[in-house]
Amino acid sequence: MSRPTFVSQVSTDPFVPAWLDQKELERVIIQDLPEFQKIESISSRSEQSALRVLVQAKLRSNGVRTLNYLVKSPAVSKADELILPFEKNFKVEFLMYDKILPALEELYKDVGKNIVFTPYRTSLQSSNCLYLEYLQSKGYRLANQPNGLAQPAIEIVLSKLAAYHAATARYLEANPAQIRELPKLEKKPKSSNDKVEKLKSLLQTKFHESLRSNNVREYEDKVKSYQKSLNENNDLLDFKSSFNVILNGSCWPNNLLYNGDAFGHFKEILFIDFHYSKYGPAVYDLLNLLLTAPAEKSRYFDANVKYYHDQLIDNLKALKFRGKLPTLTELQLDLLKFGHWAFEVSTEILPIVLSEFHTNDIDELFKSSKFSQEIQELLPWLENRGYFEED
Repeated sequence: MSRPTFVSQVSTDPFVPAWLDQKELERVIIQDLPEFQKIESISSRSEQSALRVLVQAKLRSNGVRTLNYLVKSPAVSKADELILPFEKNFKVEFLMYDKILPALEELYKDVGKNIVFTPYRTSLQSSNCLYLEYLQSKGYRLANQPNGLAQPAIEIVLSKLAAYHAATARYLEANPAQIRELPKLEKKPKSSNDKVEKLKSLLQTKFHESLRSNNVREYEDKVKSYQKSLNENNDLLDFKSSFNVILNGSCWPNNLLYNGDAFGHFKEILFIDFHYSKYGPAVYDLLNLLLTAPAEKSRYFDANVKYYHDQLIDNLKALKFRGKLPTLTELQLDLLKFGHWAFEVSTEILPIVLSEFHTNDIDELFKSSKFSQEIQELLPWLENRGYFEED
């Protein structure tokens, strides 16, 4: 079996791909810079499942302005090496940026709140690309810090996630037909790309093989049996009774942009990618966030769930959500019901996130001292919470 490979989030190759339409880029620049005259030079590099484009723009006054864009395109998605065991859906991401995310922000404006979820997008008619403001040029950073996020930062992220989930719930309440345009979360997602299944299988195998070297060999039999049960169980997910939202689908620290003060304290959080967005239980995003981003994952897990719930309810009430407000108990029951997501995030996603996507060797993902430390803590915790039990 051929091995899937990983690529860095950032390429240093300053190429300009053929699909990048300079005429279209000029239309974008004119919207953002009315005094624009012509493009002096363009350079680009692959970054964050997109293309960072650096433009030197000449002005009518003969001055020169440097502009930065993050360009998302189906061409980038197709060219990307496989990084995670999921299939990207640019069509859904375009729908999110073009229609749904602006509507969510408008919902908050209608109740006197200014909440922004993503970098600013310059909208163009008849374009199949997304042109986003490149905020790293303004001091924003990815939140994938080597030792994880401290508790105050996690609370800021949870607050933004709760605001996003609440807005999507209110949006779907007002636009129920929109659900049909969104993919649904499935236990075993159907993929047209067999590399996705191969990568998932390989990650499971390598995790199981790593248990001895990571000093959790006592879980070898249980992990093998549980992985087998997950792969054989094709039952449809029943989430009719769950609190369902439009999931971001990739609530990992590498999908979070933050700006902070001189002391590193977070002031604002934005999401970048929505190519895994789906309709499903809110706890899916919550588990992905809480098992990849915090410095202390198990210690504050319950406190973080409670904090998220408090923020969620406050936002649902502010948005005049007419549906049933989810109780904390109902949220906790969903976490237990869908506990297999906690296992999959901890064993298949966390090692990739901890590597910061900077390795081409899948074996190395499970050999890092950081992952070893994390999994020694998480496996007993998953077992004690019942997130690691066969049906």
